[in-house]
Amino acid sequence: MHEILKEYGPALLTVVAIIALLILITALIGSDKGSVVGAAFTKLLDSFFTQASDLANLSPGTLPAGD
Repeated sequence: MHEILKEYGPALLTVVAIIALLILITALIGSDKGSVVGAAFTKLLDSFFTQASDLANLSPGTLPAGD
């Protein structure tokens, strides 16, 4: 048992740390739009993709309003 921990201890510690980080992120963001952070992140991504889509549909030589 001592040899196994000596050999694989750092790898096991890394796996446990990654799992703990994923659990923490899931707890903060949430699994749906009900959480504050999750809703804000979803709104941010929707806004980004809407603006990117609008820019992609511009005719050549034109700039978006405000630039």
